[in-house]
Amino acid sequence: MKTEIRTAVVSAIVAVLSFPVVAGELDLLSALETRDIESARINLNPWGAHLGFEMEIAGDDLGLAALVSVVRDAEPARGHKCANRGAIRFRMSDGSVIAVGLLPSHSEGFYDLRLYEGERLKGVCRVDRTQFLAVLDELGVPMDDPAFQE
Repeated sequence: MKTEIRTAVVSAIVAVLSFPVVAGELDLLSALETRDIESARINLNPWGAHLGFEMEIAGDDLGLAALVSVVRDAEPARGHKCANRGAIRFRMSDGSVIAVGLLPSHSEGFYDLRLYEGERLKGVCRVDRTQFLAVLDELGVPMDDPAFQE
């Protein structure tokens, strides 16, 4: 009986402590409005003999609006131990940065992302893999990069 009570108490504490992180993620995602984005930069890490990839996108680019739409639909996910394979940094009109770390995919149909407010990690979320990769492909991001391997 004591073990059951302790387990219930610990579970309740973990749930309560986890809530602000999820709420923070959702607040940060809702702050990602295309009208407030000056520009975005996509970087993919170097690998093997390749130098990696980077591009900058203007805030009024229609492709950026599609990318933001997919990212804003992200759902909270569990932590991820792998290193980022790249990043998307959204420079906001107020000078702040909302960033997304690109994680290797481990779940079929999903692509996991780390969400940052500036350099501060806010949590992990996931998006529909097919939609996310289609939007990146449309922007000209190379789909043969290891960042997008399953």
